[in-house]
Amino acid sequence: MWSNLTKVSIRNLLKHKSLTLINVSGMAVALTACMLIGLYIFDELQVDSRLADGDRIVRVSTKVESTDWAGTPAPLSLGLSEDFAEVEASARLMKFPELDQMLLRYESGSEVKQFYESRGYYADSTFFEVVAFPLLKGDASRALRTPSGIVISSQLADKIFGDEDPINKPLTVGLPFGDFDYTVTGVFDADFANSHIDANFFLTMENQDFGRIISQWTNWASNNIFYTYIKLRPDVDHDLFEQKVNSYFVVKAAQDMKAMGITKTIFFQPFRDIYLKSYAEYELGRKGNLGNLYIFGTIALFILLIACINFMNLTTARSERRAREVGIRKLLGADRTALMGQFLTESVMVALIGLLIAAALVPLVLPVFGEMIGRNITGHVHWTPWTASLILCIVAGVLAGMYPAFFLSGFKPVAILKGRFMGKISGISLREVLVVVQFCISACLILMVFVIKSQMNFVRTQDLGFDKEQQIILPLRSEKAIQSFDAMKNSLTQGSQFKSVTRASTYPGVESLEDMLYYTDGKTSEDVVHIRHSYVGDDFIETLGFDLLAGQSFTQALTTDRPLIILNESAVKALGYEVEESIGKRIHYDWRGETVTLEIHGVVRDFHFQSLHREIEPFGFRNGANGGYLIAKFSPGATGEALTAARKAWEAAQIAEPFTFSFLDQDFQRNYEREERTSNIIVSFAFLALFIACLGLYGLTAFMTELKTKEIGIRKTLGASDWSIISLLSKDIGKTVLLAVIMSVPIGIYLSKSWLANFAFQIQVEWWYFLLAGLVALIIAMLTVSFQSLKAAFMNPVESLKSE
Repeated sequence: MWSNLTKVSIRNLLKHKSLTLINVSGMAVALTACMLIGLYIFDELQVDSRLADGDRIVRVSTKVESTDWAGTPAPLSLGLSEDFAEVEASARLMKFPELDQMLLRYESGSEVKQFYESRGYYADSTFFEVVAFPLLKGDASRALRTPSGIVISSQLADKIFGDEDPINKPLTVGLPFGDFDYTVTGVFDADFANSHIDANFFLTMENQDFGRIISQWTNWASNNIFYTYIKLRPDVDHDLFEQKVNSYFVVKAAQDMKAMGITKTIFFQPFRDIYLKSYAEYELGRKGNLGNLYIFGTIALFILLIACINFMNLTTARSERRAREVGIRKLLGADRTALMGQFLTESVMVALIGLLIAAALVPLVLPVFGEMIGRNITGHVHWTPWTASLILCIVAGVLAGMYPAFFLSGFKPVAILKGRFMGKISGISLREVLVVVQFCISACLILMVFVIKSQMNFVRTQDLGFDKEQQIILPLRSEKAIQSFDAMKNSLTQGSQFKSVTRASTYPGVESLEDMLYYTDGKTSEDVVHIRHSYVGDDFIETLGFDLLAGQSFTQALTTDRPLIILNESAVKALGYEVEESIGKRIHYDWRGETVTLEIHGVVRDFHFQSLHREIEPFGFRNGANGGYLIAKFSPGATGEALTAARKAWEAAQIAEPFTFSFLDQDFQRNYEREERTSNIIVSFAFLALFIACLGLYGLTAFMTELKTKEIGIRKTLGASDWSIISLLSKDIGKTVLLAVIMSVPIGIYLSKSWLANFAFQIQVEWWYFLLAGLVALIIAMLTVSFQSLKAAFMNPVESLKSE
């Protein structure tokens, strides 16, 4: 039976080559898109899935009012491991505040290798007992227990040591306050770990540099920069234990929180949910987005649905030709089930051929797709995505063939053989519905292309409240670089390329972890305002072009040693002052039992220190920067000369570290990398969806034109104009697509608002967005139809009527 069905299906597919080509092409493109998106989703879902006992690991995070914060205070981890039998092991991670890279140096004889490396984390000695990163070399139970031990990734080991065994090799780590010696005690497989903890290397907290400082941090309310992970015993109820730990924390931290005038609670985040489901601030490393996976998955299914609709439309369009086949088969004894099996076999075969083509295309397209999403996709080597693709292919084939099977197998043989074909009306009405669905989806995707591109253009061109153009950034990551700042500044300002030079602990676009709870004279620590701040040097306001509304900036002429601060408008208003009256006022914060007082020295217009995802927050600049970054404003058009001068100043200062730089505008734009990648994916697959829809519309128009060939010949013989023929063939499609565009409006409104909700500052979706998206969809549809319409209109009527 199956052999006969297959043979007949192949014969039918080969008989109608153009129809088969259109259906197979649409299915192949759709399945390629589905497989690419499926591989991306599969890769995202695999993060943190391989590490042992992941279901028993939770990260303890803090909540301050309505803000979730991924970090916790230093003493929490030890307290949990000592005071709760439910905790099998606990450990902390810490990334060096506002230091994105560390200098690693390896000396072997006369050879010196040194690299700036990112994603270096300090870790407790028990870290691998909690989070079981697989070690390729070294003993996981001892690797971080060795004083000043460092565990590096296999990629970093190859980069620094090559074929040498890295175990027990010395590495020097350069920090802003000195160089420190470490010993390699382990090498881990980062690819296998595939974790949101995207470490390049781990430094033990039992070290000679930052470790001594950390051991003195015993406050339960401040220094929330530690990521606390705990492994619970197998029989522990996570929800009940979370409540127990929160009560414990509130009691332990009560005195410290009262002194700071704040209230905090803690909550658990399941280890395997962090990557996709955590929305806490101050995240550790890699961050996924579950919403994007739903969006991409929906787009993939939409594209596949459009391809299935093509098959339905084209199959029912030629139902009149297959009606006699059905009638003869029924007269020879075929029942409806057998006929349905025949048509379903054809549709599944088309889908399987499409899958084979897609399987050949995916490895070719995958590198390009990987560049688009900014990561290397490896899921194609696993059997799960391929099995899912095969199942999806068969489901799509059955879905595409289901209606044609019911529709065609329901014809009455006597009526068909007498020439009375009665199935046409329902077939035509359904085809119109399916075309509406196709182009409704296409119009929504076109609208999202316009909205996304407009929003991304908006964030690129929005006035941020400072001058981000022509700003070169030189990181000062070592003692020597910090000490050489004045010499480099003098060297740069002597040239004509630079207008001004300053330094700061951080700058706009880079996360600032410095913050305090301030209060004004006459108020207490219970009436506090949360203000983030950074430490800046002379001429910072002028170099970055902030708009000074009142007071003065920090300059070399400033001789006072008292602590000063320049606030933005939001901070001044939150403190209860007007801009002009705030100058000279004092504000205070409490720190380790003492009150620290600062004087408001100036007020700048509100600006975006962080991306447009977030509202503008109270922010301040404090005088006394020491280290961080050198920031230099250079003249327009002098980029090359500025880089050359900066390099010469760096080398003249005899700084041993490699010369590295960045530009402020590019650094700020990196805040939108995820949205840029999302927009690229949506735009690309929107065009694919439109291509498949037009492919089906082209085939459908070809068949409908063929059915009306003799009618067109008669009309032309009776004097019909070419335009009237074109109008006859195009108007029904035009009306159908126009209806699809109208139906897409409410769906488009919902989709655009949902996507824009990620931005605190966003464009307004105007009415002409919908008009433009609809016009594009309509024009593309009419251009697709026009080829067949023009061909029919210019046909010689004698050719179309001579068979009569």
